[in-house]
Amino acid sequence: MRYHLTVSEVSDSLATAIDLTGLDAGFLTPFETEDPFNAGLRLAGYLSQKPDHRYGALAITHVAGKPAPQLIYATPKLHYPFGKDGRFHFPAIQRVYLHEKLDGTNVLAYRYHGADGSAYLSYKLRLFPVLRNSKWGPFLDMWRELMARYPRVPELVNANGCHISIEMFGARNAHLIAYDVDLDLAVLFGVRPADASIVPPAQLDLVGVPAAPLIGELVAGEDPVARYDAVRHEMQQRNKPIDGDKLSGTEGAVWHVVEPSGHASLWKCKPESVEQIHWATGINKASVSATCWNVLETSDVLTYETLLPLLLEEYQPDDIARFRPHIDAAITQVNREFELRERVRAAYDVLRAQGLSVNADKGAVMRALAPHFSREEMRKAYQIVAAYDPLLVKA
Repeated sequence: MRYHLTVSEVSDSLATAIDLTGLDAGFLTPFETEDPFNAGLRLAGYLSQKPDHRYGALAITHVAGKPAPQLIYATPKLHYPFGKDGRFHFPAIQRVYLHEKLDGTNVLAYRYHGADGSAYLSYKLRLFPVLRNSKWGPFLDMWRELMARYPRVPELVNANGCHISIEMFGARNAHLIAYDVDLDLAVLFGVRPADASIVPPAQLDLVGVPAAPLIGELVAGEDPVARYDAVRHEMQQRNKPIDGDKLSGTEGAVWHVVEPSGHASLWKCKPESVEQIHWATGINKASVSATCWNVLETSDVLTYETLLPLLLEEYQPDDIARFRPHIDAAITQVNREFELRERVRAAYDVLRAQGLSVNADKGAVMRALAPHFSREEMRKAYQIVAAYDPLLVKA
């Protein structure tokens, strides 16, 4: 059931969201949507696009049409540990946990309450209040599949008293990094609901759910800058280009820096093949392409207008303007890849109607598809079919 707010209620809702988040209205995007994990309860409010600890946060104003004001902190924006002048600014270190930065779709497990105080567990995309399927990917279906594989995921929030940031990644949810694994998830960290502070995986009760791989640690007294450069170089050596626009290797690392006070902060470290990290190099094609895919997780249309807000989180307007031809080319390339995905899916639907399936005969399916696509397109066809067919059993 859709609930229609009056003009006065809409105005009050925005004021409530501003009060909850401490943000100007320009950083807040309104939403009203059903929660697929709680019998279609409708949530209304505003989503924050401020690129700080409030990134993706939900200022929920109404649940099931009734006022239920609350702030849900989400997965924060990660930054590099240096400024535009190239100088590092690591905080004081007690211990640092280095985890692999997985390249997939971020999902936040979070709890909210209704007007009567009833608690509800749900899951959201980075810039959308819940999980959903879209023409860009069956995110909700893939998540339900993983929930069946990891039935204790719903226990994570209660077990730790905080929201849980999780990455959904693999060949069927392809971004820049090409993974051998079909589809999987990993816990990244916890987000405390009171103040958005971070809880590293080492301090979480994972209840048997896997976490992002731990690739190293530092302790007080070690040189973080030297280690940062060494890790970055090591990751760069691992990365190899494949299929033209994909990489085999890793997207990078996330540094969980625990200070002597116990406060933890997150810092990202990426190899050059993923993104040029020195500010002097500015905007680049790899980062724009990755941002295009981030847009498509929550938007049904990829255009310069839908991409621009995310680019402005990382780059200056004049840098974006100078890079505009390359941005347009990246948008065209990603949209072309989506168009190929749609053609492969349509052709595969015809084959399935005829009784052919990759589960039964992968070779027959690929031979039947071959006359309809170029050799280059066929290199991607199996990956597309694999992501489209949730029953696929990899050979």
